This record gives sequence, C-alpha cells and structure tokens, in this order.
Amino acid sequence: MHALRPLAATLALALASFATVAAPASPIAAATPAAAATPAAPAALEAGTDAIFARWNRGDSPGCGVAVFRDGAIAFQKGYGQANLELGAPIGADTVFDIGSTSKQFTAAALLLLERDGKLSLDDDVRKYVPELPDYGQTITLRQLLQHTSGLRDYLDVQLLAGVAYDDYSSDRQTLDLLAKQKALNFAPGSEFVYSNTGYFLAAEIVKRVAGKPLAQFAHERIFAPLGMRDTLFRDDHTLPVRGRASAYTRAGGAAGEAADGIARFRIDMPNWDQVGDGAVLTTLADLQRWDENFYRPVVGDADFLARLQQPGRLADGTRLDYALGLFVDSHRGLKTVSHDGAWGGYRAQLLRFPERHLSVATLCNLDSTDPESLALRVADLWLGLPPEPAARRAPRPTVDMLPAAMQRWAGVYRNPATGSLRRIEWDEGALSLHAFGDTYPMRPVGKDEFEVDDAPVAALSFRDPGRGRPRVAVQLADGKRTEFPELQVAQPDAAALAAYAGDYRCDELGRDYRFSAIDGALHRADARSGPARLQPLERDRFLQGSLNFRFQRDAAGAIDGVSMDVGRVRDLRCQRR
Repeated sequence: MHALRPLAATLALALASFATVAAPASPIAAATPAAAATPAAPAALEAGTDAIFARWNRGDSPGCGVAVFRDGAIAFQKGYGQANLELGAPIGADTVFDIGSTSKQFTAAALLLLERDGKLSLDDDVRKYVPELPDYGQTITLRQLLQHTSGLRDYLDVQLLAGVAYDDYSSDRQTLDLLAKQKALNFAPGSEFVYSNTGYFLAAEIVKRVAGKPLAQFAHERIFAPLGMRDTLFRDDHTLPVRGRASAYTRAGGAAGEAADGIARFRIDMPNWDQVGDGAVLTTLADLQRWDENFYRPVVGDADFLARLQQPGRLADGTRLDYALGLFVDSHRGLKTVSHDGAWGGYRAQLLRFPERHLSVATLCNLDSTDPESLALRVADLWLGLPPEPAARRAPRPTVDMLPAAMQRWAGVYRNPATGSLRRIEWDEGALSLHAFGDTYPMRPVGKDEFEVDDAPVAALSFRDPGRGRPRVAVQLADGKRTEFPELQVAQPDAAALAAYAGDYRCDELGRDYRFSAIDGALHRADARSGPARLQPLERDRFLQGSLNFRFQRDAAGAIDGVSMDVGRVRDLRCQRR
C-alpha cells in the first residue's frame, strides 16, 4: 500500500489522548463563541458516544476523532484509537486529519470570494481561465464545475486508467496534460449530476491563475487565518511534514488479515498525489468548529456569501439538486442538514450540520473501513435527543441448509436495466458470493432461493426463474428498496473469437497502449505491475475486469478496430487498434 515517512519528532508533541476539552485559544478568541470554555458533556451523552465508537477504542487499531459543536462552542470531543500505530500515538485533541472531499467547501468558498472581489463570475466559461481544455462545442461554466454538472471525466479515474497508481507521484501538470487530451464529455454540460473531482481540481487552478497565488496560500490568507484555523492547510506537497498528522490505514486482507491472537493487521494507505481543490485540506476538530461557526456568525464573507454557498443547484431542465457549492443540502428525520463527507487513501471524514438546531458533528477517521457519515448521524441523534431510529432492516434470519446445486444454479451476472450496474454472483468452494461495489460479500442462504448479504450495501438477494426462455432475475433489497436485475446472457467466446480481440490498442486520451492476449481459454489484459489480468466475458464484444468495462468496437466489415472503456466516472473512453 502507500508508504509514509514517519515523523516521530512532530507527532509526539501533539498526539495525546483526550476526552472533553475546550477549543484551543485563537487570534479571534474575543470575537467568536468557539473560543469560550467548553462545558462538560453530560455523562449519558458521553457514555452513549463512547459506545458508538467502542470498536476502535483500543491501542492496536486506527480509529476516529469525534466532536459535537453546539451553540457556538465545542460541547464534546474525544479520540478513539491510534493516530500512528508505529509510534503508539493515540488520536488526540490536536490530531490532524486529511479530510478528503470535505475540503470542497473551502475551494468553493475561495471562488466565491474571488467573485466578490470582481475578478471572475461563476457563470464564466472555464476555458476563459484554462484554455488548455478542449473545446467541446458547449460552454462549461465555473458553477457547473462546482456542482458536478460539467460532464468532465473524473481525473482520478482517468489517471488510474493512464497507469498512474496512488503510490506514484502525481502533479498538477500531469493532470492538466491528461485533461487536455480528453476528446469527449460524459454528458452534455448541465444535463446530469455526476460527481467529478475534476471540477474542483480545475477550480484550484483557476484560483491560482486569477489570484496570482496557489490555492493553499489564498485559502490561508482569506479563510484559515481570519478564522484562527492555525492547524489547517491545503497540502499541495506530499513530502511536507505536518505536525500532529495522523497516518492513514487500510485493513490488510480483511478477515485473512487477522493474526492468530485476533489483533488486526493494517497497512499504511497515504497516496503521493499533490493535487488540491477536490481534497487535500488537513485540519483538526477544533479548527473545523471555527469554520462551522462562521455559518452562524460570519467572519469570512457575509450572510449573502453563506447563502450562495448553500444554495442547491439545478440541472438545465430545472431539476433541483441536493448539492450546492461544495456542500450537500438534505434532511435527516425532518431536520435540514448541510454536510460533506470525504475519503482519500485511508482517511475518512464527515462534517454534518443541523442549522435549525445550531448543532454539528465532525467525525475524522484514519481507517478506510470506517463510515463517518453513519457514525456522525448516530452521534447527532444522541445529542439532538432523537429517539433511536427503527432498524433499517429486520433481524438476521437464521442460516438454512441448502443443497449445493440449488445455490450454484444462481451463479451468473445480473444487470439493472435502468442504470446498467451489475451484480455478479460467483460460486466458489461450496458458497455463493456477491461481487459489487468494488468488493466481495459472502451470501448466506436463509430460505428457498433467498440469501442475506451481511456487512454490505445490499441487505438481501432473492432469485426467480420465469422460464419460457425469459432471463432469470435477481431481486435486490437495499435501503428498503427492491430492484430487479435480469440475468445477462453471458457470451462464451471460443479460442478463435478470443484471438480476434487480442492485440495492442492505442489510447491517445491516456497516452498509453492497452494490450490484450488470449491465454488458457480466456482474454487477459497486460498489467506491468501485477501480471496479466483475466477478463470476464459478458455479452458479445464486452468484458469485465472488476468495475472496468471493455466494449470492443467493430468496423463496417465486422472486424474489431477499437475498444471503449467505462469505469466509475469515466464513460466511453476509446482506444484504437494498432
């Protein structure tokens, strides 16, 4: 996984464990209620919060820091688990976390400040400031960049397709060069909402070109320093030592990563990419409280500035979005919420605000398997005095015995006809497993043709066979909704058909070639890092590698002359056969 140079000298000073503490003093202590003495948290609230985070409250695991902001002060904050496993340093009051996409609200605020300065308009064409981008024949506005309606492919996925791993060094220049090569959009600007980090990466580049200084410097001068956020920065150099920063981790091998004594093993997960704007803010719980309180008593901007930051966008057809400028605007149990989560490497973050109750929850974690959004909601329910929500799903049903043949018959690939998303069911070593969402989940038989899927976004799967030549159907239960996935008629290409796909394909938009080979009765894609990757056939001319779809293209004579790729937030990226 991703490597980190230990910073023992800097970490040791700031990683003490803590419970309920006051916010550190700041240059604006006299002006903001954030700096007032923090009242002791009621014992029941503290105990309830401890219970929510109990699984990470140990000396051999990464974990989370959580804080509750109420009525302009820090009502509660506490750390659970270790900030650095190598040093044995616990998460403490001043632990610094990378908050991933939670950073986007600061980038959006920077553009709004420049608009207030009269230096740009959110309705400007992005090519006015970044002329390197191709002319797609349609205007892409700065507002569309910030509201994920631009249609631009996500640069994270594009770089990965180009062979840039998270362990590799990646700079702004490399990213701009790749974006300049993209020949097509995912969709017409303004017609869809598809989350894309490219918009915020370009927003950071625009700040640099318009303000004449990097986003890191601009944000420090115009946002962080005025609010007294002394431990907050945009980190645009991955080699920069940061006092008190937590290392980020991933669990090594899931269940297979458990040692004989039950102690989990972890690997460091901290990418070496230097892009900012879409992420890369490093901050603390106390500093986030200062920013959060700015939405009630503005020091940066004014009421109009804050209202615009939180105004949900609309598509060209008038459809209202739940996304504003770097913020999701939604509701929870009848209360308005303003929030944004974040994920980068092994870091996970959530800043969740209930403006009608002047209460917010910040959850910052350094383990990729944590879910700060659901954790923050549980903490919020507790501190808002809301009764526990009914269980989202019924109690697990007991496992039943089922003949292997009765289970194995459901192995196959099923597709949502509305979205195209796939559910792959595999039979291996006497059990079925669901392959979806970039992961694998065991399926447990609980009734005739019914299975529960523990610890997965999908609660349950059932199957039916309508017969009479019609496709079988997988019925998914997720978030209380039932969705039908008809089975694909998976092609079984013979050796001659596989050989027709083999060869080199030039991907000009990625600056690289893709090579396919027929090996042992299957199609493989060459990978210099891990060796040949076996592709799973779907329909004719279509193959799957994990979540990456390859669709081979044919010329008028029926010969294969190209391949198109779809993955995540990249659609129809085409490569020509050499």
